[in-house]
Amino acid sequence: MQLRNRLVMAPMENLYATPDGLPSPRTRAYFEARAKGGVGLVTLGASTIDARHPEVLNSLRFHDDSVIDAHRALTDAIHEHGACVQPQLVHPGPDGLGPELNGVEALGPSAIQAYLTRTTSRAMTVEDFGAVVDLYRAAAGRVRRAGYDGIELHAAHGYMLLGSFLTPWRNARRDGYGPRTAESRIRAVVEVVRAIKRETGDDFPLTLRISGYERVPGGRESFDTAQIAPALVEAGVDAFHVSGGVIDRYVSQMVNGSDSPPALNAAAAAAVKRAVDVPVIVVGRIHDPALAEQLLAEGSADLVAMARPLLADAELAEKARTGRSHELRACISCQNCIDAMELRGAMDCAVNPRTGREAELRETSTVDRVKRVLVVGSGPGGLEAARVAAARGHRVSLFERDARLGGALVMAATVHPENEPFLDWLLAEVERAAARSTLEVHTGRALSADDIVARAPDAVIVATGGRVVVPSLPGSELPHVLTGPMLRALLAGQPHAGAARLPAWQRLGAGLLTRVGAGRVSPGLLRRASAVWMPLGRRVAIVGADLAALELAEFLAGRGRRVSVIESRDRVAPEVGGKRRTEHLDRLDALGVPLNVGVVVDRISREGVVLRRTSGSEYLVEADHVILAGEVEPARELHDALVGRVPELYAVGDCTGLGLIQKAVLDGHRAGCEV
Repeated sequence: MQLRNRLVMAPMENLYATPDGLPSPRTRAYFEARAKGGVGLVTLGASTIDARHPEVLNSLRFHDDSVIDAHRALTDAIHEHGACVQPQLVHPGPDGLGPELNGVEALGPSAIQAYLTRTTSRAMTVEDFGAVVDLYRAAAGRVRRAGYDGIELHAAHGYMLLGSFLTPWRNARRDGYGPRTAESRIRAVVEVVRAIKRETGDDFPLTLRISGYERVPGGRESFDTAQIAPALVEAGVDAFHVSGGVIDRYVSQMVNGSDSPPALNAAAAAAVKRAVDVPVIVVGRIHDPALAEQLLAEGSADLVAMARPLLADAELAEKARTGRSHELRACISCQNCIDAMELRGAMDCAVNPRTGREAELRETSTVDRVKRVLVVGSGPGGLEAARVAAARGHRVSLFERDARLGGALVMAATVHPENEPFLDWLLAEVERAAARSTLEVHTGRALSADDIVARAPDAVIVATGGRVVVPSLPGSELPHVLTGPMLRALLAGQPHAGAARLPAWQRLGAGLLTRVGAGRVSPGLLRRASAVWMPLGRRVAIVGADLAALELAEFLAGRGRRVSVIESRDRVAPEVGGKRRTEHLDRLDALGVPLNVGVVVDRISREGVVLRRTSGSEYLVEADHVILAGEVEPARELHDALVGRVPELYAVGDCTGLGLIQKAVLDGHRAGCEV
């Protein structure tokens, strides 16, 4: 296999396939966009060899010859753009949905509980495994006949069938496939590799995906993969794709969060590279092309695999090749891509609305008629709408009532730094459009409906966001009680009606935080300044536990505050899925933040927040300051006042209902495409 560069698109499940496990038009458009964007090798997500044992509802399949034509259409589309492509072959083993969907027993080296469904597998007999080896062999032949350039064989993360055989963490066998010796542990993988090679020939590349370090008690140690790699090469492995960790409910060691270090698997990959003469691919939080180049230059690997960065920007490879890395739309590690499959039934990307919608959302460079488009509000939805409409050739005017662009994303980027690269990208895109004279920006300008109508625009996009509704509690009028909007205004050096009752030292100090930026201070500068001083006491109680409240709690606790979070509902951060929520809970736990849900707030006193226990007794959460987080509700007044008064009217973002960055950007993009 000859690649045009050393960038590999790592395998990711997306749930785009048809119900019978074939590549759909959506599948083709998604992968074709990454091939067109310059990646060297595309790797499909887990593709089952047995239709009775899918990993997910609509896993791609290579179970019989009927799939070949559909896969040929996919490989032809990818090859047309100069990229190579390979599927990742798997038998889900103990971790598939066969028991739930098809009434078959899950299979494993031992009795293993599935990480997702908790179904327990049956320990395979030697005859069972021989039949599975034959399924691998036959599927590999179909892969070659479908026009693929090679195969990736999945044996990583201690899960699915081969990964479960490979790790003593899951393999409790006592026969020749057990974990007692290196030879017996790799026997299952070796037999599958040899069978595939007999079917496809030695000239058809086979890459083995494997964890370099399993990072779990009882798993394989950090030096193990390098030790067993030579025997795997002798069996027929042509390259290694070195990942790390093992499976869990939220794939936390496979799809790493922002707390994980960059290139966390590089050391394990380097150890494998020292042990074998075949190419080694490294993967794992490599989001920056400069870091990828560094890993290659240092000899840690021969190729670099990226997953989520290619969701955020399908043109990553081409932008890096042509010296436009500064134009990259970066992955913000928000875990929306994982949570979306749970919440919405298919993968999407919070910062790139075209991911998975390539055929639906087509940005055209020209429009039939140039329109005068007025965008009100510059949060992520407004910025995206303005960017897309201007890119299509319309004359766009963007109005923002505050002194700087970004809306709620500014504070979101302040308290959660991973959001800042996306804010920077949106602002840079708007600046580039302004330089092309297709976009005018007006800050510090609040427009009424009459003002807008008087400007006679052809289309109006309202992106005014939402308003925070704060609960009314006894004592909420006390001077040490802040609301979420009030705190945001204080830190941004902006006026707020409720701030008048605050002590002068708080108002003065908060203004000094941002005076140097004259209202345009960056989130990074706010973070640095707030690490030195903030207009808050040492003990802070936050009433409310939506995502913004949890991020604020982390932010304050990281600056030495003793933070408590109190929520009357039984859930926290309901806006996000389990993976993102768990990461925040882990961080709050590490920061020592107590979190109480389902509690009754009786009142706020000068000493803190008084809770009413179920027994009827009271408990005081001591606090120098209390922050009422509140809830966001749509602010539709401007939109509703414009109905019937302008030729075209669109509403995007929180003004149509809470949806975080993902919804705001998707709404804005659609409006920019439709106008």
